[in-house]
Amino acid sequence: MNTFVILFRKTGPAPTDAERRQVGAEVAPWAQALNAAGHELVPHILAAQSARCGEPIADATPVTALLLLKARDLDEAARIAATHPGTRYGFALEVRPWSPPGVAAAATTAAV
Repeated sequence: MNTFVILFRKTGPAPTDAERRQVGAEVAPWAQALNAAGHELVPHILAAQSARCGEPIADATPVTALLLLKARDLDEAARIAATHPGTRYGFALEVRPWSPPGVAAAATTAAV
């Protein structure tokens, strides 16, 4: 199994309190089922405040959460991400491979 990260961006209006509760109620059993299947989910919620360093970031839609997960490959990780309940509540999800910096740098160099 490889490690991937799902990046969450809220693309619509901020969720209402009722929507937050509903997403939470749907995410818990979704996560429990995936953890039981060996996907080892590790969620991280990002705070709204941030400090920008360097050049402005062109993407105006900030990342609101990260979810690390284990999957066989990028296709499986993307299929899992597509089932996340947040997709029904205005969250756009992006999936990327995740690896330690040395491994990622070696893979990038090998691809060139």
